[in-house]
Amino acid sequence: MILRDLVLAAVLLLASPAAAEVPLDPGQSATVRLSPQRDLVYPVAPPLTRPPANHGAILGIDIDEPGRYHVALGAPGWIEMTGDGKPVPAAGHSHGEPGSGVAKTVDFDLVPGHYLVMLSGMAEGETSITVGR
Repeated sequence: MILRDLVLAAVLLLASPAAAEVPLDPGQSATVRLSPQRDLVYPVAPPLTRPPANHGAILGIDIDEPGRYHVALGAPGWIEMTGDGKPVPAAGHSHGEPGSGVAKTVDFDLVPGHYLVMLSGMAEGETSITVGR
C-alpha cells in the first residue's frame, strides 16, 4: 500500500458527519466509518431504514471520463448517487458471491462532473467501498 492510500484511508476512517462529504477517487478502495443517518444531511432522502440498519455515509467523487462505473460495498446497504443535486438512476445492480468481500454492486452511467455517493441502511461500524469501471 502506498502512502497516498494510507492517507486516504486515514481521512475516510476519521471522517465525521460534520464533514458532509468525504472524497473518493475512481479506482480507489477505501474503508469508510459509518455514521447514524440522523446525523447526515442527504441531498435526496434515503430509503426508510430501522435500527440496526440506520447508518450511512456521504462520499464525493469527481469523474473525468464518461462511462459505466461500479460502486461496490463490502456490507449490505443502499447505494444512491446524485449529480447536480438530482438522483442518478442506477443502470443495474448485483450481489457478490459468498466469500468475495462484496455484498452489493450498483452500476451508474456517468458523464464528467462531481457526484455524491450516498450510503444508507447499513449496520453500525464501517464498510469497504470501491468505485471503478
